[in-house]
Amino acid sequence: MKPGKSIPPKSRKEWLDMVNGHIDYPFKNYVLQMRVHQAQKEIKEGTVTPAAAINGLYTLCEKYAMACKNDLIAIFKTW
Repeated sequence: MKPGKSIPPKSRKEWLDMVNGHIDYPFKNYVLQMRVHQAQKEIKEGTVTPAAAINGLYTLCEKYAMACKNDLIAIFKTW
């Protein structure tokens, strides 16, 4: 992620793939890993919609962009 460059937009398919469990990636950031797994669990239980899960995950990544940088680069490649 270059300076001044934000995280990938929520419209990217990878966000939905992450919360639905379609991306098998060994996260480096433990908090991000736990949040993705929590979102997957909540979606399966029906307590949250995929869109709401993406919003929560996006907010976390936006707030801690530098901490999530390596994982986002590996998952999204370019944006």
